[in-house]
Amino acid sequence: MITTINSVLPAFIIIALGYFFKRKGFITETTDNFINDTAYYLILPCMIFSSIIKMPFKEVFNLSAVVGLYITAIITFILSLFISGFFNKFKQGCMTTCAFRSNIAYIGFPIIFNLYGNHGLGIISVLTGFLAVFIISIAVIYLNIISSSKKENVFSFALKDPLIITSIGSLLFSYFNLKMPSFINNTIDMLSAMGSPLMLIAVGSGLKIRKIKIDKIAIVTVTIIKLILMPLIAYFVFKYFLILNDSEYFNIAVLTVTFPTALSNYVLIKQFNGDTELCAAIITVTTIFSLFTISGWVVFLVN
Repeated sequence: MITTINSVLPAFIIIALGYFFKRKGFITETTDNFINDTAYYLILPCMIFSSIIKMPFKEVFNLSAVVGLYITAIITFILSLFISGFFNKFKQGCMTTCAFRSNIAYIGFPIIFNLYGNHGLGIISVLTGFLAVFIISIAVIYLNIISSSKKENVFSFALKDPLIITSIGSLLFSYFNLKMPSFINNTIDMLSAMGSPLMLIAVGSGLKIRKIKIDKIAIVTVTIIKLILMPLIAYFVFKYFLILNDSEYFNIAVLTVTFPTALSNYVLIKQFNGDTELCAAIITVTTIFSLFTISGWVVFLVN
């Protein structure tokens, strides 16, 4: 329990501060956009790059973990695709993608760092590098299929996503053991140091509590899939099929899918003219309730 309080609670306190600052007007819409853009296009890439290149690729890469997360994502996608079929067609794209896209970077990185330090951050960064490309590709292909107006090429979309570009570049640097000049590494490390609090404040300022009132059944359905069923699927995959004997790697692999719906999913749904209000509500609800579900998983896995 002490581990949970020390590792999970600080992240959600900073999220609450972000929400408080936004509500009180300390964070304006312009400031909010600046924080999000800075976090997504500068700080997050620095954190990923810094975490991955410091770890020998063979030390942090585990093929079973990557394949297991792919299987988890596919099963969750199919499950959410089936369940969303019972709802209005306009909501389906939002519900399906919100159910299997996780906010690993903004919330996951700080929590894993608190739990396992730089080594754990290196592991989840590598996993994110492989998982992000896979999940975003599935989401874009799916939304292209169901969208009647907006179409997006998967390759061109990937080239515009800093998470994917940085992940691929960092993995190549780590695999080939390439080195950067010390002053560049130091600059990246300094920018990375401000990453966790800035990203968590961005999460808090982006919460839209008033949107929760819309379509509660859809919100509850996606929340259950995202925060309960997806982690359970990952747990059984790594426990009984693609067995991970290293307890730290096992815990991080499972925790990777316990985080709430990705903030970037709102942008994706908006690009495809989907239900953005429902998406905002799902992001808000999954973020709030993830305090309890993540804490539960940390207690269960660590103990």
